Amino acid sequence: MMRFVGRIEDGQLACNPPPERYPQCQLLWRGFISNIDELLKEADRRGVQVAAGSTGELFSLAYRWWGDALQSHVVGEYSLAVFDERSSALLLTHDAFGLLPIFYRAVSTGVIFGSHLEDLAADSGLDDLDEEYIADYIADCFYSSERTPYRSIRRVGFGRSIIYSSKRIIERRSWAFSNTTSVLASDRDYEARFVSLLAQAVTGALRADAPVWTELSGGLDSSTVACFAARTGAKTLEAISLTYNRYAKADESKWMQLLLDHCPIPWTKVDGDDILPFCELPDRFCAEPGLPMLDWGWHRCREELVMKAGAAAVLTGQGGDFVLFGLGTEPYYLADLVRTLKLRRLYAELTSWRSADRQKRSILFWLASYGVSPLIRYLRDPPQRPGRCPTMSPWIEAHYAEKMALEERVGRILPGDYRSIEQCWFVDTLSKICGRIANLNQLPESFEFRHPLLDRPLVEFLLALPSDQKFNPEMNRFLQRRALKSFLPEPLRLRYDKTTFDQPFYEGLRKGKAWTSLLTTAPRIAERGIVDSARWIEAVGQAKLGRTHSLAQFQAAATLEIWLRQMENRPTGSDRKTLRIGTDQGTREAAA
Repeated sequence: MMRFVGRIEDGQLACNPPPERYPQCQLLWRGFISNIDELLKEADRRGVQVAAGSTGELFSLAYRWWGDALQSHVVGEYSLAVFDERSSALLLTHDAFGLLPIFYRAVSTGVIFGSHLEDLAADSGLDDLDEEYIADYIADCFYSSERTPYRSIRRVGFGRSIIYSSKRIIERRSWAFSNTTSVLASDRDYEARFVSLLAQAVTGALRADAPVWTELSGGLDSSTVACFAARTGAKTLEAISLTYNRYAKADESKWMQLLLDHCPIPWTKVDGDDILPFCELPDRFCAEPGLPMLDWGWHRCREELVMKAGAAAVLTGQGGDFVLFGLGTEPYYLADLVRTLKLRRLYAELTSWRSADRQKRSILFWLASYGVSPLIRYLRDPPQRPGRCPTMSPWIEAHYAEKMALEERVGRILPGDYRSIEQCWFVDTLSKICGRIANLNQLPESFEFRHPLLDRPLVEFLLALPSDQKFNPEMNRFLQRRALKSFLPEPLRLRYDKTTFDQPFYEGLRKGKAWTSLLTTAPRIAERGIVDSARWIEAVGQAKLGRTHSLAQFQAAATLEIWLRQMENRPTGSDRKTLRIGTDQGTREAAA
């Protein structure tokens, strides 16, 4: 089941497609379960006879066993609606990280719900715009709350489930990270456990009734996923990559080839020179603004190739940079050493970080940046996320920034009971990353993305690691690099540089005349008082030359502008086959 929408009215379920029916419940679901073997063992332990072992049957059994706590026991990437025929109650849930989101909307006669925001937003216009969501999006281009662009529609939150019963909507916390630390006997035990969980995650993501492809970008994370997928011997596995000929700094072909020489699988290459960012406007309605709008040419091309091959899913390495403690992860465990007054260990750790620092920054720098400052932010009421917060871009209207408290929004954290500053940072950042991935997962029409590096048991293990297994001043991705010594080619395993895609991004903007025309002709974000029109137009010109104050805020504003124009011109009824995005200089049409 790829997509579903439904309504509860007068205690009855109406939905499309028809639900799967099991004893005392009806199900609508999307996605996959990765811990099938565990659920089958649970059935055997309970003496339950499993008929076919289908995804729907396993969901129904999990609901029978655990009720609204199902999310804690079922691992995978899924969105799920369960209508309980005994109580006429509805359970809306998803995988704990919300990688496949589910949305709901209260109406006078009941509740409407669905796996895709577009289906619930069909009748929503600009008069339903949620200004709080817009401000969050402009501030840092992430999604980490239950809000959507529409005041009347909510998404089920990170680690949350929704119950609709007796005309009431009840939110339940249905999963949370454990507060225990993983303690194993030796480095080798940690490495073996990591490899076992990684193999389990990839194997689970490969389960499908049709071929499965894997994205290969040349980086360590996508290479790790592709390598472990190839090691399973999956006969229909194929890699897909975006390569560049004219933009050498962005081309990763040599690293891709290195992995494929090591793990031979069929390879489909797509010429990125022809589908740069900003080369195409979205040709169908996007229910919310998001970064995929910028790379619409690549998304369209990938969809066509995957659909032609009949593939059911595409594996990615998304999330790996963060959960494997690579680029962008920082040693906030030092703040916990300050908080708990473990001063001897704190001094030893600060000395190690200073000694390994290529910039030779002082112990005082490390103490202030990763010890004292994060602690102060954590102790505020409400707590603020650790780390440096970006300043607002000069083209954002000052009155709007002050009115909507944009700088304060950047520091907000996902509400929760955190045992440490490091856990607060990890969970909050993870929720933002998963929100962005959930936005991407709304786009495919013929397949689904799967993200093995965000498999919940693997991520739980990684967060529970002691700090000396997560971080090493001499090496990032400390556990990953050690554990994969016999799996990946050595140059790839030990690769420390990371290619940036600034060159094709800014070149695409320079060439993307349709995009730049819309961004600079009577900008809707200026009309709404979000940006200063003259400064925004100047910022677009500067971006074409490769200069931005905050790339994330620029991307957020650009995608918001196009989305607002889509909302203005969104077709309804029989006219929805054509999406029109117009300017004063003319109108562009695209088949939806």
